[in-house]
Amino acid sequence: MSDNIYENTVETAQPYPMEENYFKKFDITSKDIIFAVIFTVASIIMSAFGIFGGLRIGFTVAIIMLAAIMSIYLKTKEIRIKAYPLCCFVLSIGIAFNFSVTSNYSVRLWSFALLILLLLVWFNSLVRKQSEKGDLGILKEIILPIFDEALPNLPITVVSLFSGDKKRNKILGRILLGVLPAIPLLFVIIPLLMSSDEAFSGMIKLAAQNTVLIILKIVLGTVISVFVISYAFSVKKKELSVSAKSDFKGIENTVIISFLSVLSVCYISYLVSQLAYFFSAFSGFLPEDYEFTVSVYARRGFFEMSVIAAINFSIIFAALLLSRKKDGKLNLLIRIICTFIGIFTLIIISTALSKMFLYIGSFGMTELRITTSAFMMFLAIVFIALMIRLFSERVQVIKTAFVTAAVTLLALGLINVNAVIADYNYNAYKSGKLDKMDVNTIYELGDEGIPYLVKLTKDKNKEIADSAKLKLSYSYEDYYKIEETRYDDTLSEYKIKDKRYKDIGQFSFSRQKAYEELEKYLKQNPDILNYKTEYFENKYF
Repeated sequence: MSDNIYENTVETAQPYPMEENYFKKFDITSKDIIFAVIFTVASIIMSAFGIFGGLRIGFTVAIIMLAAIMSIYLKTKEIRIKAYPLCCFVLSIGIAFNFSVTSNYSVRLWSFALLILLLLVWFNSLVRKQSEKGDLGILKEIILPIFDEALPNLPITVVSLFSGDKKRNKILGRILLGVLPAIPLLFVIIPLLMSSDEAFSGMIKLAAQNTVLIILKIVLGTVISVFVISYAFSVKKKELSVSAKSDFKGIENTVIISFLSVLSVCYISYLVSQLAYFFSAFSGFLPEDYEFTVSVYARRGFFEMSVIAAINFSIIFAALLLSRKKDGKLNLLIRIICTFIGIFTLIIISTALSKMFLYIGSFGMTELRITTSAFMMFLAIVFIALMIRLFSERVQVIKTAFVTAAVTLLALGLINVNAVIADYNYNAYKSGKLDKMDVNTIYELGDEGIPYLVKLTKDKNKEIADSAKLKLSYSYEDYYKIEETRYDDTLSEYKIKDKRYKDIGQFSFSRQKAYEELEKYLKQNPDILNYKTEYFENKYF
C-alpha cells in the first residue's frame, strides 16, 4: 500500500460536458422556411396597411390573410376539426370586418382583443389531438402555448431559421453573393432612372421623405412575425398533450362559504334599502331633501352596478374553480350562496338596464351608454350560464363567454353602432322626443356623425345650426390638409390641399361616406372653411 494518501484520488481535469439541449434547435424543413418567409412579408404588409393604416380595411384584409397562412401551415390530416373551434374561426373572420365598417373606438378595441383570443383557440385546435377539459383547461390551451412555449422559444426560432444545414446555407450564401454586389450598382442606376422619368422620380422622392416611417413599418412587421413564427413552430413541432392533473385540491369550503356569506349579507341589506322607493315605512332611508326625478334616478348607479356585476362574476367563477369538491361536485351551501349572488346580480343588471333605457329615452344615445348596455347584456347571458354551471358540468362558461362576446361585438360592428346613435338622436330630436340636440355628441361619433352634422346645419334653431356648422368646419381640418393664405392680421383664406386619409389601408365604408358628404357640402357652401374664424369673431367681437 502506498504511503501517499492522495494516490488515485486526483483525476485529470475534464472539460464540463455541454448540455445536450443548450443549443437546441427546431428541425426546420423547406415548408417551414417558405412559411416563415411568406408570413414575414404578410406581417410587414399588415404593419404598413393595417396597423399604420389606422386599423381600417387594410387590417381586415391583412388579418384574414395572416389567419389563412397560419391555418394552412398548422393544419394536418391527423387532426379532426371540431365544431367549437370552427365556430371561433368563423366569428373571428366576421369580427375582422368590424374594422372596415365602424369607427367606434370601444367596439374596435374589444374586437381586436377578442379576435386574437378566437384565433388562438382555432390555431390550437389544429395541432392538439385531445382538448383540455373544463373552463381552466380552455384557458390553459390559450395561455400556455404563448408563455410556456412561444416566448421561451424565440431565440431558438431565430437560431433555427438562420443556421440550417449546409445545403441551405450554401443557397443563402449564393443569394447574398448575388445581392450584395448589386447594391452599389443601384446608386448609379436609380439616379439615372430618376432623371429619365418624372413618375419614377416622384416615387423615389416620396419614399425618401418617408424613410423613417417605412423602416418602422418593416421593423414592427418583422417583430410580430418572429413572435408568431415562434408560436407556430412551438405548437407544430411539439405534440401538445393534455396537462397532468394538479395536486391542488382546492381552498377549504369553510373559507369560501365565510367569504361569500359576508357579501350576501351586504347584498341583502342593499335589497332592503330599495324598499324605500316603494313603501313609506322605509322612506327614512332617503335624505330629507330627496326629490325623485328621471335624470337623477336614471343617471345614478348604472356604471357602479356594471362594476359590481363584473366583480360578482369573478367571485362566483373563482369559487366554482377553486373550492374543494367531493366526488367532483360543488358543496351544496356554496351552490346556494352563489345562486343567491347570481340572482342578485341579474336583478341589478336588469335595474341598471332599465335605468339606462329610461335615460336614453330622456337624453339620447351616446357611445358609452350603448357599449356599456351591450356589456351588461353580455354579462347577463354569461351569468345565466354560470348559474347553470353550478348544477351541471356540461355547460362551459368560458366557451359561452367567448361566443357571446363575439356575437355581441359582431352585432355592434356590423350594424355600425355609431351610425345607429347618430340616426336615433337626430330623428328623436326632429320628432320632438328629445328637447335638445347635443351637436358635440354627433361630432364625436366621427365618420358616422358627418352626414347628420350636414343635416343639422339646416336646422330651424339657429344656435344648433351654427353649432353644427362650427363642428363641420372642424371636421374639414380632421379630414383634409388645409392650406392657409394670410393677407393681413385679420384676413385669411383657407383652401383644401389634400385628403388626410387617402391610402387604401385607411379606407372604411363609413369614412368614404363621410368624405362624400363633406365634398358635396363644400361645393354648395365654399365658405365653410372660413366659418370657424367668422363664428368666433361674431361671438367675441
